[in-house]
Amino acid sequence: MSTHETRDGLHPDDLELLERLGRIAAVVDPVPPDVVELGRAAFELHRADTLLMSLVSFGADAAAAVRDNGSATASHLLVFELGAISVEIEVARKGEFARVIGVVMAGDEPYAGECRVSLETSASTTTQVLDAGRFAFERVPVGLARLVLDRDGEQPMRTAWFDAR
Repeated sequence: MSTHETRDGLHPDDLELLERLGRIAAVVDPVPPDVVELGRAAFELHRADTLLMSLVSFGADAAAAVRDNGSATASHLLVFELGAISVEIEVARKGEFARVIGVVMAGDEPYAGECRVSLETSASTTTQVLDAGRFAFERVPVGLARLVLDRDGEQPMRTAWFDAR
């Protein structure tokens, strides 16, 4: 290696040029936030200690799209399943936030065991204990989110990422 090369085989002037071009590209053509969120979501799939629930039903409630004091409200329904456990949620958007309400079912009955449900976004995680199988998360930032079920003594379960819009 010559005295003008770095350990990467590049000249220091080339490295400086690449760093400057990177800063310019970050301003002129930044990575879209959705791409960053999807990258984080893909990275999270490497966790082998959780089971991934499948999306089995999606329904948009067009009748729920109404005008309320000048701000749009819309909702959609999602159902995730893995074995006998399912999660039925309604995602309702109002302005810049969403509300995620739902129920965890064990067969045809609300889940009766001890269970913590967490709502994860790219920026935060909020956890609560199920109340008769039900949960509600308020003021969820609009964007990608997923739920994690942590049932005592059982392997954690995660939903696929869904759009909280």
